[in-house]
Amino acid sequence: MSEASTTTTVPPTLPDRGFVQYFANNPVAANLIMTLMLVGGLLAGMRLTAQIFPTVAPGIVMVTVAYPGATPTEVEEGITRRVEEAVSGIDGVERVTSKASENVGNITIELKDFVDSKRVRDDVEAAVDRLADFPPEEAEQAEVVAAETVSDVMTLVVSSELSELELRRGAEDLEQALLGLPAVSLVSLSGARDYEIAIEVREEDLRRYDLTIDHVAAAIRRSSLNLSSGELRTDAGDVLLRTNLKRERGDEFEDIVVRARPDGAILRVGDVATVRDGFADVDLLNEYNGRQSVFVRVQKSEAEDVLVIADAIKELLSTYQPPAGIDVAIWEDQTVILDARLNLLVRNGVLGFALVFLFLVVMLDLRLAMWVAMGVPISFLGAFLLFDFLAVNINMVSLFALIMVLGVVVDDAVVVGENIVAEQEAGHLSGPAAAIAGAHGVQGPVLIGVLTTMAAFAPLMFVTGIFGQILGVVAIVVITVLAMSLIEVFYILPAHLSHGGRWSRWPLDAFQDWVARGVRRFRDNALVPAVAVAVRHRYLTLLAGVVFVAVAVLLVDTGIVRYNFMPNLEPDDITADVQFPVGTPFEITRRAAEKIAEAAHATNAEVEGSPFRAVSVTVGGRARDSTGPMATGGMDVSSNFAMVQVQLKVGRTQSAQELERVWRAKVGEIAGAERLSFSSSFFSDEVSIEYELAHPDDDALLAAVEEMKRGYRGIPGMVEIDDTANEGKRQYDIELTAAGEAAGLTPADVARQLRGAFWGNEVQRIQRGRQEIKVMVRNPEEQRRSARDFFKVRIRLADGTEAPLSAVARVQESRDFSSIDRINGLRVVTVRGRVDTNIITTTQADSIVRDELIPALDARYPGLTVIQSGFGREQAQDMAALADLAVVALLVIFVLLASKLRSYTEPLIILAGVPLGASGAVVGHFLLGYDLSFISMFGMVALSGVVVNDSLVMLDRYNKIRQASDIAPAEAIVEAVRHRFRAIFLTTATTALGLTPMLFETDTQAQFLIPMAVSLATGILFASVMILFVVPALAMIVTGHHRRDEAIRARSHES
Repeated sequence: MSEASTTTTVPPTLPDRGFVQYFANNPVAANLIMTLMLVGGLLAGMRLTAQIFPTVAPGIVMVTVAYPGATPTEVEEGITRRVEEAVSGIDGVERVTSKASENVGNITIELKDFVDSKRVRDDVEAAVDRLADFPPEEAEQAEVVAAETVSDVMTLVVSSELSELELRRGAEDLEQALLGLPAVSLVSLSGARDYEIAIEVREEDLRRYDLTIDHVAAAIRRSSLNLSSGELRTDAGDVLLRTNLKRERGDEFEDIVVRARPDGAILRVGDVATVRDGFADVDLLNEYNGRQSVFVRVQKSEAEDVLVIADAIKELLSTYQPPAGIDVAIWEDQTVILDARLNLLVRNGVLGFALVFLFLVVMLDLRLAMWVAMGVPISFLGAFLLFDFLAVNINMVSLFALIMVLGVVVDDAVVVGENIVAEQEAGHLSGPAAAIAGAHGVQGPVLIGVLTTMAAFAPLMFVTGIFGQILGVVAIVVITVLAMSLIEVFYILPAHLSHGGRWSRWPLDAFQDWVARGVRRFRDNALVPAVAVAVRHRYLTLLAGVVFVAVAVLLVDTGIVRYNFMPNLEPDDITADVQFPVGTPFEITRRAAEKIAEAAHATNAEVEGSPFRAVSVTVGGRARDSTGPMATGGMDVSSNFAMVQVQLKVGRTQSAQELERVWRAKVGEIAGAERLSFSSSFFSDEVSIEYELAHPDDDALLAAVEEMKRGYRGIPGMVEIDDTANEGKRQYDIELTAAGEAAGLTPADVARQLRGAFWGNEVQRIQRGRQEIKVMVRNPEEQRRSARDFFKVRIRLADGTEAPLSAVARVQESRDFSSIDRINGLRVVTVRGRVDTNIITTTQADSIVRDELIPALDARYPGLTVIQSGFGREQAQDMAALADLAVVALLVIFVLLASKLRSYTEPLIILAGVPLGASGAVVGHFLLGYDLSFISMFGMVALSGVVVNDSLVMLDRYNKIRQASDIAPAEAIVEAVRHRFRAIFLTTATTALGLTPMLFETDTQAQFLIPMAVSLATGILFASVMILFVVPALAMIVTGHHRRDEAIRARSHES
């Protein structure tokens, strides 16, 4: 049979007809391409790294300046404001935020998209270096870093009942062992105090020997040093001259000479001071299952493989012998979490594929069923060939995208395979000619359908920010797989169907014939007459479709079907944070942490299966980051913070939210606590609503903050409401009296002497192994723990005599803020609240804030600025960008459809199926009791690809029937439905069956994926009905208008 005898003519914009014909006539070439895609993809997939989330670039430059002993106001004036001004004009800077806290200033510089972070870091560093008289005298040098992409691999916990020093050394021993592994490069300790050498001098000893803290500090600086003195050139050779007297251990400082008298008497450090070689003077406690502990955190860079690193660590631990009295356990293993989640996705994908294959075997000849099903692994593994080049690895997002696109891939193969078989069964053609004719018969619609699906997902590649980088992975995977599916259905599938007969044998073929007869009877006796009625009453049918869409809109608008931006991604831990007023004694915080930990143990004992694997307690610090791909790390250290964290067992039957509620109820109220919060969400920030308030008047700002918090409390389901305008520690403001000035004192003299006594003088830093250790000179702890000690202090005057502090200075008590936040130069206070999504969604709560609270605040406080922050700000920006890009995608889809159909109106008929399918997805969420989410939207986008494809193929068939014969449009559309029903039925059933395992998945880890499955599986069921009834009715309405227009033009022409 010649090419001219095929049933269709391919437009020149479609792929070269010769390739389809070549491969159909050359199965060897087709098999070689298939083998390349399968074997090459398998090998390429084995080289891909695996991780929980895709790698994202933070796009942040951070400036950190330590300012020991400084108040937040001093840090703001001396550090954060000056850095803000220096970096504000740098090219590529999007936003500058800063936090001035006690002892440290942090400036975070967010970059615009596609900006080189290293270049901006260099510019920021240069700008900071140009600042005059910066940093302040007692502050440390600024540290400027571009945030890098690192992720956790494994966290080990070292615990002991030995001393703190022995525990720390045990942790360092493990750290060194880990760093000795070739695969490991990033190891850090957490929950341990820094080393410090403290030289403590009592006030009475200073007076006895007529010394000051400055005298002792200066003596140490002069004596503990390594200094080069040049070189001596002799006949025997050059000799370097060096003084190597820098001390490295505490006891080595004791023999330093403080003063040498003329009579030969020598006063040494050991005579006037006690030297302690221990830890920094901060309150910090870390416990694991009731024992003192230190965490050893192993991380990886972007290029490193988490599985390789984890295997190396586990091999080390199998032979590692910790020091006596030291125990080592695995606190968190990301590979266990990774395996559990990836296995979940793979298991559901394999089960879904198996169901699809079994259904195809029932409905189709075994040969057709096998080669249609083979389109899935061929397309998937073919895409693996390109994943490394496209910077895609194996992670939850990429596997999620593969499961989502499975239905579209099967749809293409079903449409092409069915048409080839139809050509063969018609008897006009056989062998390769039938395969070529069948493939070309639907090539145009299938190609356009795939391109429209690609266009629908393409906007995700252009969403900016961290979340946009994650969405981009979905788009890349879907588009790559669809491109490979085109190769499979047009160049591989026809070759396999062009030779040989049926594979099915009795009794399978008898069963298949019985099923086929049943499908045909349903089609001819039930469906076709029903479609004919729907076409005759086309406006009523269209009205039914409109009502269906309206019902779906009402379900969402009335909140019957709720919308949460992100479904709950089950975490592997639950964290409780407690915060007391700044300055709260460490013991009070510790007792509260013990109460929370006891409640955790009680919960574990009460709940079936004891779901808590381990409990850790940190007093004096709390994690600053959120979990997930946006985590930045870090810890806030202060005696008023405590954190209790429980690790959850894999395979538990209870969700983290359920366990959190039980734990929270057992904790109850914590007396005196400013804030008690629990987190059982993987994206903990997603359930928070945060707004930043700024006003030129501090009093008006604080009043607005309080009013906004009252508004938050009036929203049902808003809990854990607080703000960042927390009072700081009590502080003593010191001002010289006239007597002090007359005595020759300056404010700097008094400040320096008080700092030396109570904070201490840092005399030097020494390197001991991997640790940098401060050497501090100050009064002993017992002389700086009470207000009485402060008021007893004596100030040395210019003539060497001393006077009580009260004689030379006035002391007034005041309070500062605990921290001062600034954004783009404005001092702001953030009001935040956590949403209980069982009561209200974040979208509903945020709408109340935006539509009711903020307008009322604007009216009451002129000059007030309210800016959304946190996850809500990122979400709003991403959704705005996505909405703009979606308009472009819709225009591209319209152009593709109009070009194929050569009509401006027929694309609208096809696109009408999209809202019908989306409405079906909404109804599916309602019937199955799930909330809508952004993940649901992915399912709807994938659904739209199937809907467009099926609608386009049916409408294309309708046009061909009308071109081939002079029958009425209504008869033509009914015949098109009859012809395309089997393919639509197969597509609907295979798509729904492929996702059925996920719909019935009980694993808590699967809950975030189920909304996508609900959208696609239930949406396709409703959409198929709409395609078979509403689309034909709409086509007849459009055709009727065209015929009337043509008649009017004809009459006008005749007249």
